Amino acid sequence: MAADLPALGTLLTAAELSPEGVETHLADFVLAIQGNEVVGMAGLERYGPHGLLRSVAVRADHQGRGIGQALTRLMVERATASRLETLTLLTTTAADFFLKLDFHPVTRDVLPAALRASPQLQGGCPASATVMHLPLRQR
Repeated sequence: MAADLPALGTLLTAAELSPEGVETHLADFVLAIQGNEVVGMAGLERYGPHGLLRSVAVRADHQGRGIGQALTRLMVERATASRLETLTLLTTTAADFFLKLDFHPVTRDVLPAALRASPQLQGGCPASATVMHLPLRQR
């Protein structure tokens, strides 16, 4: 997957998302591939029993096909299978999208300290970003 880093960077830039930390957490990213091209991605950062869903992006010419929903659901399943207790994300443009997937807005001050230490919450995402949260039910 390291060979895909340039394509991931291009996708993140087009989606106006920060590439900071992607390489560090690359093992917890999933990609949507069509042919030999990356058309979507989503990542997970782990902070103790809490996860940060990040970098959910779909190439513009592939949007509206359910790829973003599928990637998000897959990350929720992985986080649940990993026994994480919560999944949180930051968004400046897609709050309505994530509301449909059961994430709910919260304030930053209710987040666990371990999660607030994330580079994304320490300035990687603008302070104006909406923080959204999903408690995970252990099965």
